[in-house]
Amino acid sequence: MQEIFYEESVDTHNQASAKRRFMVYRIFSIVSFVSAVFAFLTLLYGVPINTDEGFTAPVIISLVVWLVLMAAMIALGIFFARKKHTFYLSYDYTFVSGDLRISKVSNNRRRKHLYNVPTDRIIRIGRVGSESYEKLKKSPDVKEDVCTPNTEADDDKEFFYIHAQTNVGKKILVLECRIQLIYTVIRFINRPGILEPEFNKQTVSK
Repeated sequence: MQEIFYEESVDTHNQASAKRRFMVYRIFSIVSFVSAVFAFLTLLYGVPINTDEGFTAPVIISLVVWLVLMAAMIALGIFFARKKHTFYLSYDYTFVSGDLRISKVSNNRRRKHLYNVPTDRIIRIGRVGSESYEKLKKSPDVKEDVCTPNTEADDDKEFFYIHAQTNVGKKILVLECRIQLIYTVIRFINRPGILEPEFNKQTVSK
């Protein structure tokens, strides 16, 4: 069979807003970690302990307060540091003869490979919002993973789903892509029943 290669990317629509939110959360995370360091230094050097009297009630209360503050600042710092990578996102879809590869890119720098789905593990392909899609979502043994940062598709793209057996179980992978990617994947799969029953009807109606 002739080797097939197809690649497509989808970016966050409002990139300016996404960048601003990324920077805000980045600043919050830095401030939180700096505050945690300050709390630690205060705990280490600022809480007076009388060696003769030992740990009196006021000293214990001060220690507990600063420990709680330090833990809270560390937790907030971790939260903001992780949350900042959920705003400025893009996804890459690559199909290389027999394998659909999906990667997530944060802030145009951090790339994380999410899925490598061989075509023999693809169960069904269709459009998000179709009757087949809604029925599939209700299945208790199938989990959905939305591999796009957008809630509305670009003018030249649509939301499609790929129901597949992945390394982490059965998944509904939601892609925002051109129909050419779907046709490229289907062209490589030589077995019936891959497309949902209403897929071609929707295509014709458009």
